[in-house]
Amino acid sequence: MNDNHMETVKSMPPITISAITLLGVPLNEWVFILTIIYTSLQITFFVRDKVVKPWLHRRANAHKGKAQP
Repeated sequence: MNDNHMETVKSMPPITISAITLLGVPLNEWVFILTIIYTSLQITFFVRDKVVKPWLHRRANAHKGKAQP
């Protein structure tokens, strides 16, 4: 292969990645959207595990204590 072909082959991955679009949205926007979704899920799971589950556990224990004579 001559130098022109090698340079073309070497530049293909960046060109391919920068040209990727899905449903008209460029790759960098998809990364941004997926980051927002991932962060939202992490916050949701954290709140569920650290706030909601302990509160439900305390509430269930409080009701058990009232039901017993």
